[in-house]
Amino acid sequence: MKITSLQISNVLSFKYFENIEEAETITFDKSFNILIGQNGAGKSTVLEVINFVFRRVLFIPYDRNRDLYGQRTTIETAQKKEILKKINNSHSYKDFRLERNYDFEDKTQKIRILVEIDDIDKKNIKFLQDNKNQLSPIVGIYSAEQMFAEGEYKNEYVIDIELNSTDKTYTVNTQQDIGFTYLTAYNLYKEAVEIYNEENVDNQLSNLTESFALIGSYRNYSTYSPHVSLGGGNTADKQIQAIRTGESSKSTNASETTEPSVFGIVRLRMAKECFGLITEKKDTAECEEAANDLPFVKSINEKIKIVNLKMEVKLLDVSSWNFSFSFVDINRNRAIIDMKALSAGQKSIIHLVFEAYGRGNLSGGLVIIDEPEIHLHYQFQNEYLRVIEKLNEEQDCQYVLVTHSEPLVNSKTISNIIRLSLDEHDYTKINQPDITTDQKWLVKILDNKRSTHAFFGSKVLLVEGETDRYFFRAVLHEIEDKLKKGLSQDITVLDINEKNNLNEWRSLFGSFGLETFFITDLDTAFKYYPSETAYKLHTPELVSKFLSDHTDVNSKIEEDYKNGIFTFKNGDLEEYLSLDRKGISSVIDFCKDNLHNYWIDTTNERVTEIKTILSKITGEESGNL
Repeated sequence: MKITSLQISNVLSFKYFENIEEAETITFDKSFNILIGQNGAGKSTVLEVINFVFRRVLFIPYDRNRDLYGQRTTIETAQKKEILKKINNSHSYKDFRLERNYDFEDKTQKIRILVEIDDIDKKNIKFLQDNKNQLSPIVGIYSAEQMFAEGEYKNEYVIDIELNSTDKTYTVNTQQDIGFTYLTAYNLYKEAVEIYNEENVDNQLSNLTESFALIGSYRNYSTYSPHVSLGGGNTADKQIQAIRTGESSKSTNASETTEPSVFGIVRLRMAKECFGLITEKKDTAECEEAANDLPFVKSINEKIKIVNLKMEVKLLDVSSWNFSFSFVDINRNRAIIDMKALSAGQKSIIHLVFEAYGRGNLSGGLVIIDEPEIHLHYQFQNEYLRVIEKLNEEQDCQYVLVTHSEPLVNSKTISNIIRLSLDEHDYTKINQPDITTDQKWLVKILDNKRSTHAFFGSKVLLVEGETDRYFFRAVLHEIEDKLKKGLSQDITVLDINEKNNLNEWRSLFGSFGLETFFITDLDTAFKYYPSETAYKLHTPELVSKFLSDHTDVNSKIEEDYKNGIFTFKNGDLEEYLSLDRKGISSVIDFCKDNLHNYWIDTTNERVTEIKTILSKITGEESGNL
């Protein structure tokens, strides 16, 4: 299943719309999406809404009461129907952070999501239809539900959800047919297949593939446990179910006090295989070999070879069914019991691959990764993307990444970027432009300069060359020290070298909702006099002549301020700083030795002019700069 689009009304920073159709639409690529934007612009809200939809509205979690199932031959029919039940809070969203926008606390909250049935879903539906005679009795006996009836299904479903903030419940409105029933009862059918296989050992059915994985931004690898015990009736299935039940109510904002739950699931699946073979009186070595040769384990090991690792399980103590789980350094052929010995990059890749294979084969589903760059070295972040590409060649999943990472935004991924920003009323604005070939080339320039961080602020200041960039970045830091505000994080200074490309640069950044400004030398002012032949104003004498010949130029320059274009009125930067020589080294020396005194000189008209310009860019009063 793939998400096609999402609309949100009156949830946190998202504005209220009486008609959900009028809410801004986020359109998702079927394969790969990256959400970026300012803090507080709604990225986490988008993730939480999707998380809620996939854990409550679709793929509703079901619990199997294994103790009651063990008594199935002796209990009444009504009790048998209690064996497979929806989790207790399946009709509630209280575990998810979906509060109303402060400006609309008396208005309703609505979500509209458009989902597409993909080829994997169609195969699953056909599988359920083909095996209805085997599975329908299981569903009918052990739950209060029924298998879906015969009929047609749609390729797309518009699902409208209304949240009731009074009791934290929700209502759903959509096309009710076998396709939607499949999406909501998916986990019920998975449990039914498992029960059927347990009761029909000689006639096994393959199960449905996994549909959803979430790697949150709170990842606690320090509490990793290398051991798992199946003793005392605490079976692998019971422990896995407990993990899944806990996950079903997990907010994307929840902090982790334990290891990522998928690590426990992987250990338990391997231990379960080993345990099952030992009970068949196989020897220990044979059991360990079989567990380490499971298809999902082989898939994991094939992928984590990229970080020179493989994983394996060993039986430590048969009396307590205690198993040891470790990674092996392939280069040194040495077991690594303590995960703390692994690098941050290795841990992150392991986590990603575990989510892909460890729960069951993830195929055609949705994978959300919140801030993949956490604990991940700058250069390793591109490797992380390559692993995702390799996984998706096999699994055809839809990835949604939320990131603050510059390497993940580049000329290859720019067409997959969804940038969230805040409008003048602090409501979320969606910026999702169609990128042209020329704009991709501009982003390639940013790649080479390692400057794609520009997409993560809210403003971009374009300048002509590297000397201008160095100076204005230094000035922003000078202002920061005075105002105690993070201006340099919010305003990116970029040199574009060729001012003739200004409109292309402004179009690129503007399409992502970024305010864009341009500071340039006086010789740009020839644009106000198109009938004249332009020449470089590289000496004080030429500047003086130009100004005397064009007495109206200052008014034209100031008129352009409203367009975000600021032209120095008296030459170039070197002239403003009274530098004898051009070049980056002289500007560096000036900023190191003289910038502070220069900036506080209230008698210098050129400093006053620069402060006026930066006042309009920063939004701060010039007297405060």
